[in-house]
Amino acid sequence: MDRENREKALIDRLVKENDEFSKLYNEHQEYERELEKLMKKKPQTTELHFEIETLKKRKLLGKDKMERVLIKHR
Repeated sequence: MDRENREKALIDRLVKENDEFSKLYNEHQEYERELEKLMKKKPQTTELHFEIETLKKRKLLGKDKMERVLIKHR
């Protein structure tokens, strides 16, 4: 199994077995869906830009937390 498949298998396992990781993963997916919706809105107002940037920061913070959990389980 190559590295990418091992990583996906680990993520899938942690989503099922680790409550903290599962919560972070689901939040990350929700932020991604919300960002996609917001990025399609036109015109891009200052408020919308701020909301997009805030979501990007939350998503990145969550990704960092997920990475810390992954490191513990590799």
